Amino acid sequence: MELNERLAVEQRPPAFDEPRKTCALCGSNHISYYHRDHRGISIFRCGVCGGQFMNPVYSDDHLREYYSHYVGDGFKLGEEESELYCHDYYLSLVERFMAASPGRLLDVGTGAGLLLKAAQRRRWQVVGYDVDPATVQSVGSKLNVEIRTGRFNEMTWPADSFDAVIMHHVLEHVKEPRSYLDTIRKLLRPGGILFVASPNLASVSSSLKRWMEKAHLRRKRVGAYYDTVHHLCYFSPASLRRLLSQSGFEPLLMRSGHQARPFQSAWTRWLMRNVTERLPWKSTILVVARKPAAAPNP
Repeated sequence: MELNERLAVEQRPPAFDEPRKTCALCGSNHISYYHRDHRGISIFRCGVCGGQFMNPVYSDDHLREYYSHYVGDGFKLGEEESELYCHDYYLSLVERFMAASPGRLLDVGTGAGLLLKAAQRRRWQVVGYDVDPATVQSVGSKLNVEIRTGRFNEMTWPADSFDAVIMHHVLEHVKEPRSYLDTIRKLLRPGGILFVASPNLASVSSSLKRWMEKAHLRRKRVGAYYDTVHHLCYFSPASLRRLLSQSGFEPLLMRSGHQARPFQSAWTRWLMRNVTERLPWKSTILVVARKPAAAPNP
């Protein structure tokens, strides 16, 4: 998609649902207004789980149009290599907690298909899901992979179908994260692994900017770190861990995300992955969680 076309889509006045009366993460009715960003989007906070979410949220029609233009037409020089490198590392984290060799993997939110490509190289049997039919058809044909579209909670995969499910920067895009996680729990085999990556609302940068805005010391691009053009829910490490636990998963590993860039040396990437990105409160959260082996599907 051309940049000008994408900007035109983003700048159209959005349509919204009716305001929520309960938390998008835990369902509690103890919610209250918390912040407003520079685009006029209201952010609410839950007094029970601490999660934050857009309220009111975009309509399904608005989101459908937005995501029909979400995947670009290609990569700049070096971008595909660096993305594949990161996905390869994420898959190694998943495999660290697998009892057997790679099995069947579902990638929720396939986008351009790079995680599927990395998983194929590691000998996973891969299946994908995305919301945009055109993207699904293009990527599925290119990789020779089954990728489905439609309402995620209505997909007809049998229970206990997958050894691993990946949600790489997806959970923040959905209106009902708990509903997605409930469905994923059914699709995973007992002992199966869920991988989640999401922006970290409690990062040092976001926390400092939010404090300055509340103190009226920062007035430009207020709340830009919420990225409300397409992010609907906003997580800290604590709120994400709580959501996963409440959804029946056992968090096994939580750390900052890996952000390799094109043309970095192997030494730089090793240093980032093993030293600087182990520091807390970075901009991205990674979580590896397990569906308990003894837990039957509801």
